[in-house]
Amino acid sequence: MQVNNEQSESQIIQKRSLNEVKSWMLDLNEISRECNDIEIENLKEKNLMSELSNILENNKLIQNILLEYKNVLNNPTECIDLECDLFFYKKHKKNRNLYLEHYNSYKNFKNNRT
Repeated sequence: MQVNNEQSESQIIQKRSLNEVKSWMLDLNEISRECNDIEIENLKEKNLMSELSNILENNKLIQNILLEYKNVLNNPTECIDLECDLFFYKKHKKNRNLYLEHYNSYKNFKNNRT
């Protein structure tokens, strides 16, 4: 990430947040790809079909949430007060937790099916 001396601290943070969101979205795309490659017969034997369905549904939901958030971050906002900075901080933290919870859930699912 290239930082411009003319950027404010909040713009730099938003740019870093954008890069993090892009990384999360790549991970979610990989989860979708892996889930689509899973052999259904093995899941039926282990009764994991509903879990896979939930993971795919959550994955799509989180992808949409992150896409909306990414679009906000693509247009850097100059925060002029702490309230604005806190808004972006809280929003990012909420999305990070959402992503991490889902990602860990998927990892657990993968461990259970092997």
